[in-house]
This record gives sequence, C-alpha cells and structure tokens, in this order.
Amino acid sequence: MLGSGRWPVLAALALLCIARPCTARELTLDQARERARTHNLGLQAARERLHQVGLTVDKAWVMVKPQLTATGTYTHHGTEAGIEFPDITTIQYSLDPAECDGDPFCITGFERYNRFTIQKQDSFGFSAVLSQPLFLARAYTTISNAYHARDLAELNHENLEDFLLHSVEMAYYGALGAEKLLAIARNSAEIRREHLRVARAKFEVGDAPKITALRAEIDVNRCEQDVKRAENALELSKEALGLLTDLPAEEIDLVPPEPARRPARSMQAFIDEALGHRRDLQTARTEHAMAEKLEQDAWARFLPSLALTGMFRVSDVKGFTDEYYSWNVGLALSIPLYDGGMRYAALEEARSKIRQAEIEIEETRRKIASEIRQLWLKVEMAEANLEKARRSVELAREQVELSRVSFEAGAVTNLEVLDANSMLFVAETTVVQEELNLQLAIVRLSKSVTMFNPAGSLGAAGVSVEPGPAAAEASLPASGMSLPAALSGLGGM
Repeated sequence: MLGSGRWPVLAALALLCIARPCTARELTLDQARERARTHNLGLQAARERLHQVGLTVDKAWVMVKPQLTATGTYTHHGTEAGIEFPDITTIQYSLDPAECDGDPFCITGFERYNRFTIQKQDSFGFSAVLSQPLFLARAYTTISNAYHARDLAELNHENLEDFLLHSVEMAYYGALGAEKLLAIARNSAEIRREHLRVARAKFEVGDAPKITALRAEIDVNRCEQDVKRAENALELSKEALGLLTDLPAEEIDLVPPEPARRPARSMQAFIDEALGHRRDLQTARTEHAMAEKLEQDAWARFLPSLALTGMFRVSDVKGFTDEYYSWNVGLALSIPLYDGGMRYAALEEARSKIRQAEIEIEETRRKIASEIRQLWLKVEMAEANLEKARRSVELAREQVELSRVSFEAGAVTNLEVLDANSMLFVAETTVVQEELNLQLAIVRLSKSVTMFNPAGSLGAAGVSVEPGPAAAEASLPASGMSLPAALSGLGGM
C-alpha cells in the first residue's frame, strides 16, 4: 500500500500528463536547429539544386575538351553498282595490217577485265570523327562565369540554410512565448475564480447585490475562453515548429534556452563586420565579376577560332583506293567577319550590366548599414519597454492585492477589482511579449552580420512562419489585445 506522502507526487504527475502528452520529448533550441538542418525537406531540395548548379562547371569545360563520335551504318540498296576496268597486263596485239588500218601493229583487246564494286546491295560501314578545339576564346570566359555561378549558388544556399535555422529560432521563441502566455491566462483564471467565490459569499450574506456575483461569473467565463484560445495558440505554434523540424507537434516539449545577451560591440563595429561578411554584398560583388566576364566574352566574339579535326572510316567496299579503310586530319579556322552587329550589341549590354552591378553594390552597402541601425534601435527600444513592463507588473500585482482585501472589507466596488485583475493580466502578457521582442531583436541583430532576407526586405524571417503564428487565434477580450500583439511588431526585424 502506498504511503500517504506519495499521493501528492502521483497527483502532480497525473496533472502533468493531462496538461502535456506523456509521449512528448524534450527539444532544445540546438536540437531543433540540427533537426531542421537534417530533416527539413525544403533544405534537402535546395541541396539538390545546388548540386545541379555545380554541374554547370563540368558542362562549361566541355567547350575545350575533345569530341569523339563513332557511327556504325547498315544500308540495303536496290541494286549493286560496280565498274569494270581492263587488266593492262593482258593486252592483246595484232600484226595484221588489215586489222590495224595499215599500222604495223595495234591493240585489239584484253584477255581479262577487273570489276570494282562501288556499291554493294547490302553494305556495312563504320566511321569515327574527332574534333579538338585549339583556340576558342569564348570558352575561357564561359568557364570562368560557370565558376562564378557556382560560387553564387553556394552563397545563396548558405544563406538559405542560415535563414531556415533563424526561422526555427523565431518559431521556437514564439512557441515559448505562447507557453508563458498560456500560464498567465490560467493564473488569471484562478484569480478571477477566487474573486467569484468571494463575490458569491458576500451576496449570500447580503453584503453585495446579485449583479456583483453575476458580473464576476461573466468575467470568469471570458477568462476561461482566453485560456482555451491560448491553448490553441500554443498547439498551432508547435505545429509551425514541427513543420520546420519534421516533428509531430504533440511530441515537442520545449526547453527554454539561456537568454540571448546584448552584444558588447558598438553599432559601427557591427556595420563594419557586416560590410565584410554579408552574403548579399558578396553576391552583388560576384555578379559584378560575372558582368566583367561578359564584357570579355563580347570582345572574344571578334577573335577567330581554330580546331583540329580528324576522321577514320571503315567500309566493306574497297572502291578505287583498294583499301577497306580511310582517314584524314585537318585544321578548321573560323574567322567572324560580319554578324549583323550582334557583337557590338553584346559589348554594350555587358558594359551596362557592369554599371548596374556597381550601382547595386553601393545600394546593398547602404541597405546593410540602415538595416543594422534599425535592428540596433529595436534592441534598445525592446530593453526600455521590457523595463517599463516589469515595473507595471509590480504595480499591478500590488493593486490586485489591495483591491482584493478592500473588496472583502467592503471598501471598493466589484468593478474596481475586475479592473485591477484585467490590468495585471495585461501587464503580465506585456512582459512576456517584450521579453520575446528583446530576445528576437538580439538574435536578429547577431544574424545580420552574415545573413540577409531572401525576400529582399527587412520583414520577419521565417519561410512563411512568423514567431508564434497561431497566437493570432488567441485574443484576450479582458485587455482588448491579441495574444501576439508584440509578435506582430517583429515584422520590422
């Protein structure tokens, strides 16, 4: 028989299994990132695209490698064709002047004729053709740009992977925020139930009218609805995280990470580092190098090309050479004389792309500096807001306690108690939201040194997943706020 001291422990475990599935497993932030890196299908598809782009380098090198083609043929002709030639070793002479029109002698014929087959009715053949470019100027610019294209794809892939992991962080912190807001909603419901109990007791003894108890009961019902919305918001937030990490939402048990710390460096140090490491700036510089290669390619169109050619053929007919095979080698020189002005148009287009790339490099530099300044200000603003929010919670809790004691003593009205409870609820949710704002602002600032938004804006990172996306379903009528009021403010991060 179990001792009485174990019952509280068993009861606590039972409540834990009711509130959270017993099959859930702990998932830290690092584990969530690693899980997304290895299991996210979008990232796996991106790796395949990167592999495909890498093959363009091999395709470009084909332009300077030898090309060997072998062909076998079989042909059935309607008839066989040939030609006969006399065998000069069998010449026949005549010494009869009558036959030779008075000449002392003459050729009267041949004893044997040799037949040469020109075309068999069923013929077989084999040929091999070799072509080796010796000088092809455009091949070198094409190969160079293929390497640049591969580097560009690698930069974009690295950024995409980093962006996905950042999306996991945003979703993870959003789900943690939803958990905290759910706990606040449940605590607020307990406070209001306690007030309902006091209001009913005062009504029963005649110290308060019935409307006081009814109003308190309505407030409890609204708060219980808020709890249900918060539970749904948490499940939806976990579902969003599960989509990124390929985990069922019911198996996710979040483990709060260590709070992110504000960087000790100055804002200018962040800007200087970002100008040296940001992938979007490296991408712009790579595109500038590709544009310069296009100009060289345009000039290469004016140059001739030289190729070595060779051919070997085998046939089942000897023909006039009296050999079954034949071969030849040669050089092919191609000189472009006039192409309708295409080369000049390509040259001007390449120069225009160079100027465009230079402009985009400068534009990217300015955007990076502006983005980091904005993120820096968001961190400072989040710190100030969090400090004020925490102070508001202290005052709201004190007000709730005073209003509860005063109501029991009959010194304040029911509405003042309800208002104090609502203010505490709003203050506590604001603290959670501002804590989340600060964490995400610090994380985004740290990421901004290398990572950029592939969408080309400063919007919230997330591959269609914003922090706590499901929180929009959990409105809080008592405060007139939505659960992710602060999360929606992260759109500028």
